[in-house]
Amino acid sequence: MNFLHSDDTIIACSTNAQSNAAMAVIRISGFTSLNQFKDYFKKDLSGPIEPRKVYFTQLVLQGQVLDDICFTYFEGPRSYNGENILELSVHGNTLNIDRIIDLFVSQASCRMSFPGEFTYRALRNKKISLSQVEGLDLFLNANSTYALSQGQSLLSGNLHEIYNELYQLFLVHKSSLELSIDFSDDIGEEAARNYFTSSFHSFKKKFDILFKRVQPMEHNLLSPEIVLTGLPNAGKSSFFNFILSDDRAIVSSHPGTTRDYLSESIVIDGVKYKLIDTAGIRHTVDSIESEGIRRSKEKLLCCFYSILLINPFQSTDELATLLEHKFDLILLTHLDVPGFMEARRLLELRYPNIGPTGAVNLLSPDSDWEDHFRAGVNNKYLGVISLNPILLDRHKQVISDIYGQIKHYQQVVSSESDIAILSQELNTLGHCISELIGIISPDQVLNSIFSNFCIGK
Repeated sequence: MNFLHSDDTIIACSTNAQSNAAMAVIRISGFTSLNQFKDYFKKDLSGPIEPRKVYFTQLVLQGQVLDDICFTYFEGPRSYNGENILELSVHGNTLNIDRIIDLFVSQASCRMSFPGEFTYRALRNKKISLSQVEGLDLFLNANSTYALSQGQSLLSGNLHEIYNELYQLFLVHKSSLELSIDFSDDIGEEAARNYFTSSFHSFKKKFDILFKRVQPMEHNLLSPEIVLTGLPNAGKSSFFNFILSDDRAIVSSHPGTTRDYLSESIVIDGVKYKLIDTAGIRHTVDSIESEGIRRSKEKLLCCFYSILLINPFQSTDELATLLEHKFDLILLTHLDVPGFMEARRLLELRYPNIGPTGAVNLLSPDSDWEDHFRAGVNNKYLGVISLNPILLDRHKQVISDIYGQIKHYQQVVSSESDIAILSQELNTLGHCISELIGIISPDQVLNSIFSNFCIGK
């Protein structure tokens, strides 16, 4: 990150600066004194300015009034990031925002902040922990109320406290090993061994509860995808358009019209999903269509919810291959075509794994297939979050690494009595736990986190 060691005075709009709004908030951070901005405010900034109090004034440049604003001063270190912060509430026309920011950049020695730089300074100044930063990232980019809740839990420190309790239990176990080295003659070998065993048991019990929360790792719950798949002309694009209530996908009787997947957001019971219309699966010599089919298959393998649409008048080897995948929902289309029921009967005879109740008539006027679809998606989501899963990939990966290291450590303990070797293994385990709670954090982790932040945060 370019700003890792920067102490420049930075400025950014922390609200939406892409479209006009009634109000916008501009934040300035890292300055020494309010007096350096005195030439741009009608109000005298050299007088007593009470922190955390809102003041009304005018913003001026060379005697010309630019805007009527409110400002609030947050004095460091009792501020969000530990630095002096000035927040300006201005009128939210984008041209006005740009003009005010340009004033402070060109006239007051400020520079535009990088994404996440305000929050990085809070981390650097120990105002928040790495886990809280990740919680803020999750909270700002949440796709559901569950993600909002977990982001808030990290931000408020609740989940971080669970991690910290695990770390404290680890330190107790580590101390039991050191006790057996330095004081085994005083307390006795049996007492030292019992303390060593019981302390590991307490640590492992706490970790096992945490590890259960990373078990459902096959789906990305931060951006869950609903994938529509099937042969060409199975009705995928029609389904896609119907759900969106928009002619987003091109519908044609010509096979291969959808040559790459299309993606749009839909909300089901308060959760935002990506609905994906994929290219029809078939054998083709067209290189572009082949690439689209390859991408479609990749989406199918990693999606949260999969739907197979079948035209019962089609029966090919590609359909047999598709049916090897376990779909969450199968829908039969082309109900309006004469001979549908006979075609359906023959299809189910040829592919008994579809099952008589596994297919749902997409176009039946008395069918509740849309409610069935939405309920199916929501029920699966509720089933997954009932396990209280941890959502952040870094946390899941580190917890999985800790699990592997614990298994290795247990093997070493059962076969090795050399205290130095055991101590080395514990240090490796401690490194993993330290990374989980943010005591240590590689630069690439920080880069990944802050790349998701907006400019003004």
